[in-house]
Amino acid sequence: MRKRVLRIVAAALVASAVLVNPIVSEAGSILPAGGDPNYILHTETDFKIMDMVYKIQNGETVSIENAAQMATLTKVGYADYQSAGPISITEGRMTYNTYWGSEDKDVYVVALSGTETIVENQTTTVKEDLLSGFELSNEYEVNVKNAIIDRIPAGSNIIFAGHSLGGMVAQQVAADKYIKDNYEVLNTVTFGSPLIKGFTREGMVKRLGDKSDKNPFYSISSVLNIVWQYAGVNHEDGGYNGDSSAAHCDSYLREDVWGNYDCCGEKKGTTLWMQTGTRKLTLNFATTSFYTSLYGTTSVARTSIIPTQTTAACYDLAKKAVADGYITEDVLAKFTTFVPVTDEDSVETEVSEVMESEAEVVETEAVEVEATENNIVEEDALVEEAIDAEQVETEVIEAEVVAE
Repeated sequence: MRKRVLRIVAAALVASAVLVNPIVSEAGSILPAGGDPNYILHTETDFKIMDMVYKIQNGETVSIENAAQMATLTKVGYADYQSAGPISITEGRMTYNTYWGSEDKDVYVVALSGTETIVENQTTTVKEDLLSGFELSNEYEVNVKNAIIDRIPAGSNIIFAGHSLGGMVAQQVAADKYIKDNYEVLNTVTFGSPLIKGFTREGMVKRLGDKSDKNPFYSISSVLNIVWQYAGVNHEDGGYNGDSSAAHCDSYLREDVWGNYDCCGEKKGTTLWMQTGTRKLTLNFATTSFYTSLYGTTSVARTSIIPTQTTAACYDLAKKAVADGYITEDVLAKFTTFVPVTDEDSVETEVSEVMESEAEVVETEAVEVEATENNIVEEDALVEEAIDAEQVETEVIEAEVVAE
């Protein structure tokens, strides 16, 4: 009876935690990348985020060719909220086709992570979900705007990308009068986000939503503009069979589901004799800046992801996840592009250890040779002593014979 009561109490606590913190699962199980080393790897998408984190840390130049890759960038903020932040801004170039040929533009990509209820004082909570859902101003929106003013020169081209709450705020900022007056908002792509500010946003907006994800329909537009709310979502089926939470967290990083959409969320194909979905980004991660978004601030602090573990260490952790059954070898190979590297210091150490070891062997051999030579000398001395003793004895015998 006592065990049954304890089970009921435990179940009640779990249920209350889920009700109070309904979207905590978004932030869970990201591979450590300069933050909390206690995260656990258990999905394929974790490895994709880990891979992009290391590309950012190494300042690599990468190509973002489809929506799944863009979604991965929006979720990097989940990987390291403590030392980085939910807002990232990266310089790059976008190419795409038009009726008149190909276009090539310098752009700034503003990527926004979504709801995060674990980190204290971060303006990415359910409160912001409600305010943004009702198209009301909130501190996350204000801090994104301030980050843009701090980092991006006036007149520049901007592309917004956001997951969940990040996508809602992206639409709000794309509709902000100051941003529209001072910048050229080219595109906004959202992942698992509802319609926000539909009539005032600037640029092309594409909302992507897995068929099992219910979050793209949670905003005031579901009441005031239900047709646009539903019809404006580009649906794909990730096979989650109604599991909204799993679809919301993992679907958008899967290239098998969203690889047929370009980086700005337009589906690849042909319409009116023109190819669609041709946008590609070349991003220079050496230019990436992260921004915190804290309560009670009118500005944001620029930060960076600081690696506290080597690539080799994280690869070892990934291999342990394989051994523990969280993920298969095939998936590890598919979703990671880095390989374990050998540290130069360790190589030098190994070389010196080998040299020392060889020196010890040589020294030991020399000692053995010397010992052998000493033994030979000692044996020769004993033989000589024996010969001398025998000669003495012979002389004594001869002397006695003469005397007789």
